[in-house]
Amino acid sequence: MVLIGIGNAGSDLVSQFSKGHTKIEIRKKDFPSDCRRPEDYESKCPDFTNKLSFDDKECWVCLSGTSNIASSALRILETIKDKIINIIYIYPDLSLCNTMQLKKHKVVFNVLQEYTRSGLLHRMYLFSNADVLEVIGDQPINKLYKNINKQISNAIETLSWLNTQTPVMGSKHEAKLVSRICTLSVGNLKKNEEKMLFSLDNIVEASYLYSVSNNQLEKNKDTLSLVKKKIESDEKQNIVSSFQIFSSEHNQSFFYSVKFTHFIQTTENK
Repeated sequence: MVLIGIGNAGSDLVSQFSKGHTKIEIRKKDFPSDCRRPEDYESKCPDFTNKLSFDDKECWVCLSGTSNIASSALRILETIKDKIINIIYIYPDLSLCNTMQLKKHKVVFNVLQEYTRSGLLHRMYLFSNADVLEVIGDQPINKLYKNINKQISNAIETLSWLNTQTPVMGSKHEAKLVSRICTLSVGNLKKNEEKMLFSLDNIVEASYLYSVSNNQLEKNKDTLSLVKKKIESDEKQNIVSSFQIFSSEHNQSFFYSVKFTHFIQTTENK
């Protein structure tokens, strides 16, 4: 994977991915020292052609709109417009943001969604700091963002790895071209419950990827019925969904789900 971090939040997330990936960080030090306001970072954005030179056709760009550097995102993305670009957007805890951060976030969040929905960006994956914290539980302040980033990076890496594997049952979900705004959920297979990593509104499609221990695949007769319940529940909500079941050498079974929509997400009540 090619991972590009824009700003401290994006670069800190990139740093939590496993070794072996191509990691590119764009931070304040990469801009002229006289950049102060968001407008400065946009108008004085350097040419990152050399820094963003890589052979892979696809990349993942991580950022949060609260940073001043995020205002230069479109200028930076222009450099790699020939690539398949996936955005990983870190949605901030709004209760911890000041007025200026909220304004910057709202602008960047909306603009990137519009670019994604138009097809200029391949997909935009949304992750909420507050929602991720609901999954991993309360954390010490000095480890808060590091542990949130670990959860996000682990989810993306696991999803990417599962997509390279051959399922024992099911087929890969083919999302509609318009369904480009998405998030992930993590699920407990035994309880058949899942928690969203962003409260996505107006979900229209879902893809379930089950990682099931070999022992459970051999002995548990309820696994398929649990999967079917998820699909049937989605159908009642007019959500088109599909599933894949993968065998796992690990003892613990779990699932991830990718939720898709073509509706622009607002910054209200998140």
